[in-house]
Amino acid sequence: MEKAIHLNEYDVCLFMGRLYNHDYLWFSSNEISKISTTQPVIHNYALSYALSHRSYGIFVGSTPKYVDDPDGEFGSMPVYATPADCKETVSRTTITFNALDTRTLTTGDSKTMNTPNLGKRVYLDPIWEPREIQRPRKGYQFYAFVFDNYQLPSVVRIGKKSAPVRIWWEEITEPVAFLQEKPRRPTHLINPLDINGKLISFDPVIIPPHMLFRMATIAEDWWVFGKGHAVHVPKRVLNRIGSAA
Repeated sequence: MEKAIHLNEYDVCLFMGRLYNHDYLWFSSNEISKISTTQPVIHNYALSYALSHRSYGIFVGSTPKYVDDPDGEFGSMPVYATPADCKETVSRTTITFNALDTRTLTTGDSKTMNTPNLGKRVYLDPIWEPREIQRPRKGYQFYAFVFDNYQLPSVVRIGKKSAPVRIWWEEITEPVAFLQEKPRRPTHLINPLDINGKLISFDPVIIPPHMLFRMATIAEDWWVFGKGHAVHVPKRVLNRIGSAA
């Protein structure tokens, strides 16, 4: 590839998104002793599926196989997003539940004693701020690469309970990707499988289905810059551009 790629020439558009959850958002970022906690980080696979109006298919085993999913193959999706995170402190709500078998009215934990099977879920509280605000600070910020003039949705559902979320979009006009030999740091989280160059340093964020990188420094890779944005171009986007060239 050349050292500068005009993404619009390959029918690729770039948007910055800011996501606000209108309901309590829950997915199991980590689980210890029946306490399931949601971190204010949304994996880019979940975002890509939601924005493309796709749903993950049935699989065998304990680890999702997103790349092998025939109904959600990333190469055919009209959107590929970066991970999203909330820069501001978020509030949480903890719900305690006692799991009972609806037929036997027992917990199923013991054959001799019906002891409570207590557990907790930690939800992320709803977030909102007006669209007219000059400098938005709340919400989950991310970037989306859009293919073939796909119209991005403003409302989708995400999380274990399909919480409704609204997204404000801002297009980065005439995006040009440049190959940067020197180390750069993106203004967003990074999926390590999206790195095409050389990883210098990173701060891991442990979240299923695999970790993400915060404060990553990457050299010899592709970037789009402009208006305070430093967007790392994922390997999947580069491969799609290469196949279209």
